[in-house]
Amino acid sequence: MSDLTRLDQLDDLLSGLRLAVQRPGYRRRLLEGLGAPGGVTGLRVLRAVQVLSADGSPSIKDVAARLAVEHSTASRAVDSAVREGLLRKQPCTDDQRRTRLELTPDSEDLLARTGARRTELLATITRGWEQADLDRLIELLEGLQNGYDRLEDLG
Repeated sequence: MSDLTRLDQLDDLLSGLRLAVQRPGYRRRLLEGLGAPGGVTGLRVLRAVQVLSADGSPSIKDVAARLAVEHSTASRAVDSAVREGLLRKQPCTDDQRRTRLELTPDSEDLLARTGARRTELLATITRGWEQADLDRLIELLEGLQNGYDRLEDLG
């Protein structure tokens, strides 16, 4: 099989994986019993704030960039999470036009439960795999993600 054909196959598999986590069955299993206001979209916003908080207090603009959505889309999702008590908006000390986002204890609990559920689902999906295969997959996916990051950095 040619390299081009293999890359086409890889591209199809990556698209398929992205769609797989959007399927109703996966979403239903993920959300079951979590009581997640806003569903998967709300969880994605909370997770973005969680990840971005490692480097400081993120803004709506940061969340939009992380999720690759329009600012208005991120703003609506953030506002919904604020209404549900899952996020707090705080004024930015160095720019009064901006607000910083903070997780609440409720959102931290929800993210912890969601992370545990995702781990359970992945354990089910990879049941029977050799540990070495799982380790290799993780290594390869990290390399692939780094490649996409480098491509983005090129502008």
